[in-house]
Amino acid sequence: MTRTESLQLLSRYSLPPNSLGYCGKGSAPEKFKLCIIDGICDGIEEELTHFIVLHPYLKTISALSKKDKFDYEVGECFWLGNDLINSATIEHYELLLNNFIAQGIPDSFVKELRQKKPKQFIPFHLFQVLHVGVGKSSGAVPFNLETINNCMIRWGRVTSIENNFLTADLNSVEIFENKYRLTKIPYRGEFNSKLVPNLKVGDTISIHWGVVNKILTEKEEQNLSYWSQKTVETVEID
Repeated sequence: MTRTESLQLLSRYSLPPNSLGYCGKGSAPEKFKLCIIDGICDGIEEELTHFIVLHPYLKTISALSKKDKFDYEVGECFWLGNDLINSATIEHYELLLNNFIAQGIPDSFVKELRQKKPKQFIPFHLFQVLHVGVGKSSGAVPFNLETINNCMIRWGRVTSIENNFLTADLNSVEIFENKYRLTKIPYRGEFNSKLVPNLKVGDTISIHWGVVNKILTEKEEQNLSYWSQKTVETVEID
C-alpha cells in the first residue's frame, strides 16, 4: 500500500471523532476529507500526532512490528485488526502506557491502568474502547454502553438504500451476565456518498461515531470480526 492509501485509511477512522471535537485539533477535519476524497494528504501526519489515544497506539504497534508508525499495516492493525496483533505481549502494554504518558495522559489514570493488567494485550481499537475505556483518557464522553457502541468500529451488511439513507444490521456490543459480548443491532442512518462512493445493497460497511466511513473487503471484515470477538472474550468488566 502507498503512503497516501495509509493516510487515507487513518483519516477515514479519525475524521468522525475529530469532527465531534473528541480527538485531535480543530484544523484536522477538512484535511481528513481532502485526503479521503481527493488523495491530497498534506499535513495529515502532523494532525495525527495530536490524537491523545491513536498516536500512542501507532507508536506502540510500530515498535512491536518494526514498521513506520504511519505504515498501512500499523493503522489497519489498530482500526480493523490484522496479524501484527499476534506479536503483542504484556510488555508492549507497558510500552503503550509509557506512550500515553508521553502524549499527556495524566499519570494518575495511567497508574490505574497499570493496576488492571489485561489477560491479553490486544493493540486494537475495541480493546481501547473496553479496557482503557472510551472517553476515560480525555474526559470527552461518559463511559457507558451507548458511547461504547458509538465509538466501536461497528460493521454490517447494507440491506437497503434510499436516497442517502441506508439500513444495516450492525455488529455491536452488549452486556450479558456481567460480560461483554457481540450482538447485532438494526441501524438506519444517513451516509455521505463522497466518503463511500458506489455503495450498494449487499456491501459490508464500517461505521464510527455515526459515520459510514468504509466499504470493507472480505478480509477486512474477517479481521474485524475475529479481533472484536477476541476482545470481548478477554476484556473484563470492572
